[in-house]
Amino acid sequence: MIMLKALRTAMVAGLIVALAGCQSTGGTGSSNGSVDPRLANNQDVEFFNKSGWQACAGGAALGALACAVSNSSNKALCIAAAAIAGCGVGVGANAYLDNQRKKYASQEQQLNAAIKDIQTENQKIQNATNVAKSVIASDKQTLDKLNKDIAAKTAKKEDVQKQVKSVDANIAYLRNTIADMKKHEKQWQDVSSGIGKSGAETKKLDGEIAEMHAKINSLQQDLDSLYTQRTALKVS
Repeated sequence: MIMLKALRTAMVAGLIVALAGCQSTGGTGSSNGSVDPRLANNQDVEFFNKSGWQACAGGAALGALACAVSNSSNKALCIAAAAIAGCGVGVGANAYLDNQRKKYASQEQQLNAAIKDIQTENQKIQNATNVAKSVIASDKQTLDKLNKDIAAKTAKKEDVQKQVKSVDANIAYLRNTIADMKKHEKQWQDVSSGIGKSGAETKKLDGEIAEMHAKINSLQQDLDSLYTQRTALKVS
């Protein structure tokens, strides 16, 4: 039993270290273009972006360190709770479920906690989507104006390249953001499957997952539309 607890502690701690360790390679902006501050400085957008995992993993790592040096009788549970508090289901469905089973005695409590957590994430996605769609709308206006200026031969090459690079940086950033949103959606599906195996009714949880899918899909469609408009612009 002691060895099993130690193994679980090591696994969760290792996950936190891995999350924190990939931050140096997780940047999404191009060195030649700046990501719109509305994206880069928004906490809800960052929560679902690779570059945003730095704060998540960093906070979880600090929590895990506090657990390791504390007098907690169950350091593995303490570390898992610290990771989930910082990263949510992003730590992985299995780790999330394992922690929920230890925290809550009944299946109903576990399910209700999961529903509350995904509702929080859905609100984050809604907020992030509102910001992202605002940026996409601005970028579409930028591309439309550039297209007209190029056709009228009034565009300056340096200005065109600078503005296009900023649009490209936003597209790359949002692609990563959406990719991580989709990972969260998949992890929630795994959570629902795991809870369902115990015989619990997951209809409400599945409804929240469907809502998450719809929000992500809507943002994906808007981004695809922007990308189509961007690729149609001929920049010499």
